[in-house]
Amino acid sequence: MSEELILQVEDVTVSGTPTHVGDLAGISLSLAAGALLVLEPEHHVETVSFYDVVSGLIVPDQGVVRFCGEEWRRMGLFGQSAARGRIGRIFEVEGWVSNLDMYENIALSQRHHTTRSDRDLRNEMQKMMERIGLRDCVADRPHVLSRGELRRAQWVRAFMGDALLLLLNAPLLDIRPEDQPVLIELVCEARARGAAVIWKSRDAASWTGKQGFEDAIHGQLSGGRLLMADGNGESTGQ
Repeated sequence: MSEELILQVEDVTVSGTPTHVGDLAGISLSLAAGALLVLEPEHHVETVSFYDVVSGLIVPDQGVVRFCGEEWRRMGLFGQSAARGRIGRIFEVEGWVSNLDMYENIALSQRHHTTRSDRDLRNEMQKMMERIGLRDCVADRPHVLSRGELRRAQWVRAFMGDALLLLLNAPLLDIRPEDQPVLIELVCEARARGAAVIWKSRDAASWTGKQGFEDAIHGQLSGGRLLMADGNGESTGQ
């Protein structure tokens, strides 16, 4: 496994702006190429989006976030756009654009952040849909699809384009057990080519020791802080 650092979060604090959103406080984290962090979110508490912070969409009040060695604040707008083209993301709430069809929705990030052709994107999209068993829905609007289909469409969106950082939020929500193994395969393949992965889920603890998760790092967001499990399963503040 390469020791190239994909993500560095150094003593980051972000104040929650709305009164019902909690802070992130003093968070530090480093993920090398191929690393997998399984992260349990706050219970019954909404905090500032950790994923928005690590992808440069929210600027910390304190601390530094680096993607592939570069600080988000120093990249400039074009540099940030190119960098986000190397980040794949699954949202707990999908955020589909209702007046776009599924091709336009799934390809939106790649079309915005890269120079890939529509032909290239359609070919990759079709292969991915066939692999995960999702019907050809590219011409449909989001409201036509079931929740399970929309979740798998998010898999397609996240894993297109050889992302270097994958931010997965509740990736198995509304997914049938028989459809789950292909996602584990996609995660393992991404890690093998050097991507770092954060898998955030409320049932994160249940993945301990499972196939594909044997070497996962485990963390928990609690009180706005990131607690990391050491080799004895104890939690230490990071």
